[in-house]
Amino acid sequence: MTSSPPLPTRFPDAPPPGSRRAEIALAAAEEFTRRGYHATRVEHIADRLAVTPGALYRYVPGKYAMFRDAVATLVGELDAATSGSDDLDHLVDSVTRATLTHRSRAALYRWQIRYLTPEDRAAVVAADIRIRQRFSDAIRGHGAVARTGTRGAAGAILACIASLGHHRIEVTEAGAVALMQSIAADLAGSTPGVRSTPTPRAEHPPAPGPTAPDRLRGGAATREGAITAAIARFHSSGYDEVTMEAIGADVGVAASALYRHFPGKSALLTAAVDRTATLVSDLLDRHAALHGSGDDPARALVDLLDQYVSISFSHGPELMLYHSELGTLDPDDRRRIRRSQLRQLERWAGLVREAAPAGSAVDDATARIRVHAALAVVLDGGQGSGFHPSATARLGELARLTLLSR
Repeated sequence: MTSSPPLPTRFPDAPPPGSRRAEIALAAAEEFTRRGYHATRVEHIADRLAVTPGALYRYVPGKYAMFRDAVATLVGELDAATSGSDDLDHLVDSVTRATLTHRSRAALYRWQIRYLTPEDRAAVVAADIRIRQRFSDAIRGHGAVARTGTRGAAGAILACIASLGHHRIEVTEAGAVALMQSIAADLAGSTPGVRSTPTPRAEHPPAPGPTAPDRLRGGAATREGAITAAIARFHSSGYDEVTMEAIGADVGVAASALYRHFPGKSALLTAAVDRTATLVSDLLDRHAALHGSGDDPARALVDLLDQYVSISFSHGPELMLYHSELGTLDPDDRRRIRRSQLRQLERWAGLVREAAPAGSAVDDATARIRVHAALAVVLDGGQGSGFHPSATARLGELARLTLLSR
């Protein structure tokens, strides 16, 4: 039996801080975060730096190398920010400030890692393990959580902080640090298996799954089957690596048959994102129909979160795609989807404000930040567990603590 190779202790050949390569890496991170790996061209990075592409090639050989340098720079700074401290408040402060420094680039670390080669991905995983371990050790030092719960709490705290890079809600640096430290204290004090809020009594139908192709006939079955196959492939391989031929093979038809329904791969991606946007909107609509103005706001919020956890684990790849590939959509579709996401956020934030305990009003910005953080706990934790059903209860509890302070 052969053992796995040891994980690297640092990102190999990362750009030296302050070097021209590091400057190019930060500009590249902006473009890759904004557009996604597939849609970003070297010309975009050159334009941001007001130079020609040829000038970049003197330092970095191509697009992938620029992408790799971008990830290495961001990961290296997070690694350095958490090194040498075992105090939870200090770690949260350091990582929050580092995230805000790179706020327009921070989502790169979350969504685009699958485009790295296995060797480079291993370096990111190794850094992530080191950072999580430092948080786990600090949580144990905090003395408030069972040893078995430290890993989950550490991952949830990091997901909350990382979520600051997923939106542009106005918040001061001091305000963001204070909020993240408050959330971290609640998460560090959580006990696995103990629910912080009563189980809601509302009955609601299960969230519908995607239409099964074998229940449809002809072109409808091909279309729905293609969307389902595309979601799986886009999620596992990334948009750039997927071909219409591969999707057709998954459905059992030639690529030419797919072109009767979709002009090309980008149209398939748009259809996949639209399907997921409808799934989330329908969830919110069903919830609003079940909970009237007389219902307890905290129970209504917990019920909505429980339903979201359920669809996250039954539709994990769809929801990850819904957030990770927006930059690949054409501008009109991207704006349309972002408007839909904003409406969804407003519904969540309204419930958070209403559920705040008497005498502790929550302003709109804080409510929205908490919603982003809680949903990140669910999705990031779900992805880390492979969306295994055994993780739902713990992630649901951590997300509840993120939405509703103790």
